[in-house]
Amino acid sequence: MISVSTKRVDWLLHYQCGLAVLSVLIFFTNLDVYWDSAGILPLAPLHWIFLFGAATLPLTLSFSSRKSFLPRGLLFWCAGYFLISLIWFWFFSSLLKASPEAFQELRDRTLSVIFILVALLIYSKHNVVQVWARSAFIAAGLMGTVNNIYEFLNPLVFSGLNETGRPAGFYVNSNNCGCALIEALLVGIGLLRPIYRLPYACAIGVGVFLTFSRAALLAWLVVMAILLLMGIVPHRHLVWWFIGLVVSITALVTIGGNFFDIAQLEDAGLINNNVLERLSQTEGASQATDDSTLARIAVAKLAWKMFINHPLIGNGIGSTLALDVGGLVDHHISTHNQYLYFLADHGVLGILIYPLLIYSMLYPFNNKHRSVNVALAVFCLIWGFFSHTVILLRLHLTVFALIATLNQKTQSLKI
Repeated sequence: MISVSTKRVDWLLHYQCGLAVLSVLIFFTNLDVYWDSAGILPLAPLHWIFLFGAATLPLTLSFSSRKSFLPRGLLFWCAGYFLISLIWFWFFSSLLKASPEAFQELRDRTLSVIFILVALLIYSKHNVVQVWARSAFIAAGLMGTVNNIYEFLNPLVFSGLNETGRPAGFYVNSNNCGCALIEALLVGIGLLRPIYRLPYACAIGVGVFLTFSRAALLAWLVVMAILLLMGIVPHRHLVWWFIGLVVSITALVTIGGNFFDIAQLEDAGLINNNVLERLSQTEGASQATDDSTLARIAVAKLAWKMFINHPLIGNGIGSTLALDVGGLVDHHISTHNQYLYFLADHGVLGILIYPLLIYSMLYPFNNKHRSVNVALAVFCLIWGFFSHTVILLRLHLTVFALIATLNQKTQSLKI
């Protein structure tokens, strides 16, 4: 009986490790969305959530021994987030007819909560599971960098889904790609031996640069400064690695420019003014101001005005999902700012939602991961100013769930 029980536990542990790695390689890499968009697999992103939810059923058999390892802070945040979303949806639906955007927002928020709960169950209890998951983050970060290099040299390689001309790999959106690479850096770097941390960080830096995302590049520089100051990345040979990073980026841009005729790429629609302006930042500030920047400024003003008009209760969930900024873009866009997004929806109470998520992810702040926790908190707070989809995209939610379980001070060390 003892022997059989041990084998069952071992099997379950190996199963959980495999599930953790698969969850990172599918959700964090954005493959679930990419496969659907490219028509490679007949599975919608929603189906993947339910598949992984069903796959966690064997883990629920030992739930009584797992519940003490689940991060209560993040569980309370999920309950509060769902409750406030439901209340605001019900309240504004009773006053006005619920809009399609409100229904969509409630659906998206509910799915985010469900996904976090599934991910927490997958990553919880065993330290070895978290180690395997973090290793998958390292692999995903390096794969993202390789994909960006490949797409920079072959713009149509990822099914032609990316219309911006800026490399993004499976993420399609270059800003999301840059953010994901930085998250892979933060989650995985502590697993590496100190000698490999700076090379890994520089490799991620190449991938971030190739997205030509100003927000991502700024965030990478801030994160690197924190990691260096807190000693997680050794200072030794920093200058040489920085020179190598600059040389690598210069070589890639030169090879890309020589390998392709820029004029032909522009005529073919594979590279546009957005990219050319970002590559020519030194030509003047006015050159760097593209339609994307102007649209984001305009939509931020609209969202702020919505908040000022209803500062106490906001405008209801999904209120900023269809803002119109005229001819700057040919589609409706939202705030590109997580703080404004919730302020417009929930009024002054909305300013607490995102910071409380970050706090609940880090609570009770395990000193073993202190440096990464600080860097990740700063990064998340910064990124909230550049994106309104932080609590929507599953690539971010995997990070929140894994870090929350990692910060639980008591974990089973069984291997």
